[in-house]
Amino acid sequence: MAGFPEGGESGFVRLFALSAEGLRMGAWWQPLTYAVLHGSWAHLLANVFGLAVTGACLEHVLGARRLMGLVAVGAAFGAVGFLASLALDARLSGGASCVGASACLAACLGAVTGVAPRARVTLWVTVLPVPIRAWWLMPLFVAYAVAEAWAWPHVTAYGAHVGGWLAGVVYGAVAARALRPAPPCA
Repeated sequence: MAGFPEGGESGFVRLFALSAEGLRMGAWWQPLTYAVLHGSWAHLLANVFGLAVTGACLEHVLGARRLMGLVAVGAAFGAVGFLASLALDARLSGGASCVGASACLAACLGAVTGVAPRARVTLWVTVLPVPIRAWWLMPLFVAYAVAEAWAWPHVTAYGAHVGGWLAGVVYGAVAARALRPAPPCA
């Protein structure tokens, strides 16, 4: 979620959500704490479901510690992506804040692409399961991020999604060289 209406967030959210203003004020913890806050129960449940599905697949290859490292790296690089989008996209106000684990989920999806590009994964389009090869997630994610940036720049943190995704692809590619060959994602 890329922002709350002006003055619409509580003091707690202002303290822990990611914002350029918060970082300027010394809230150094925001690049990680924003990922545990969510804008609604639906937002939380969607991220939990996505992380459970991708996390279960990746844990077989990465192990629990490396998976947690991936999630943390996804949050950190998602923060960088969000802050970059604030600096580069004139449509976004400098007062926007970011909450949610979407960058972590994007990192997990990117890692699946990096670890096992030929693995069969199921993409859920509304309620329809669509089996695809993992490498197809790359152009689909890019198309989604472009659509997000164009259509909903004030509602979604597209910069965080892109930052998390890129971190995940690199993390997954590096892990693929050091670990077992491919996750049982099929």
